[in-house]
Amino acid sequence: MRGLVLALATSLATMSIAHADTRAEAVALFDQGQKEMKAGNYEKACKSFETSMSLVPDTGTKGSLARCYEKLGKLATSWLLWRELADTAPSPDLRKDAADKAAKLDPRVPKYVVKVASVVPGMQVTINGKQVDPAVDVPVPIDPGPVVAIATAPGHDDWKSETNAAEGGTLVIEVPVLVAKKVDAPPPVDDRAKRRRTRHLIGGIVGGVGVGAVAGGVVFGLSARGKYADAKDTCGGSIDACIPGQLDAAQAQVDDARKAANLSSILFAVGGAAVIGGAVIWFTAPSAEKPTVALTPTVSAGSAGFVLSGRF
Repeated sequence: MRGLVLALATSLATMSIAHADTRAEAVALFDQGQKEMKAGNYEKACKSFETSMSLVPDTGTKGSLARCYEKLGKLATSWLLWRELADTAPSPDLRKDAADKAAKLDPRVPKYVVKVASVVPGMQVTINGKQVDPAVDVPVPIDPGPVVAIATAPGHDDWKSETNAAEGGTLVIEVPVLVAKKVDAPPPVDDRAKRRRTRHLIGGIVGGVGVGAVAGGVVFGLSARGKYADAKDTCGGSIDACIPGQLDAAQAQVDDARKAANLSSILFAVGGAAVIGGAVIWFTAPSAEKPTVALTPTVSAGSAGFVLSGRF
């Protein structure tokens, strides 16, 4: 138990020392800022006050920083600190004094107004790197000096303006209608290779069907010849002098031969046409390479003057 108490006491003592060190550093920075401001080194003075405020926020330090910003020319920043102190200072006298200083400084503070011709979806407007609401057009305090306004929106070209805010003046920043970005038309699709493959495929299929039909015609032609030969054998060697008892059988074989011959003729006709058609489709397919045009100009004298001709 005694060990726990001792550890707790040590921890509190360490925290107290650390807190004291932080306050001591803040006080030292405050004193340094006062010296720098008396010497006219306002930039260094403001930096010292800012660091002191980040360590230990203090009303007196904030007031000194407000005076330093005014000396440095940051009128809007100074005015804003005085306005804050007018609400947060610990005593009525200090709050009244801060309000009076803000009111006295107010006529000198530059202001800007943003006027947007047309608010587009996703539009963003920044003033000196800080985003503002493009729909709000009330005067906003700003420190004197360069003012960079930028407006952006998806699918539109950025707009930028560089102006200057003068002490006591109101700067009107007019944002025009943002220009939509030009979208280049996609290049034409070169589908010659695809059309060539398609034509070759169709031509190959049609030609293949034709070859198959011709092959079928050959088969049925051979079958017709065989059946006719069988009929001759049935008749005893001659169709014209057929054995009386074999006439009916021979006639049936002749009829079969005639049917096979007719079918063979049809297949030959259809197959031949298909082979020719397939070849035409195949060989008239577009070239896989882009066609080139070569123009060779020639000039010749004629009765009516000069003639310009070319060859593709």
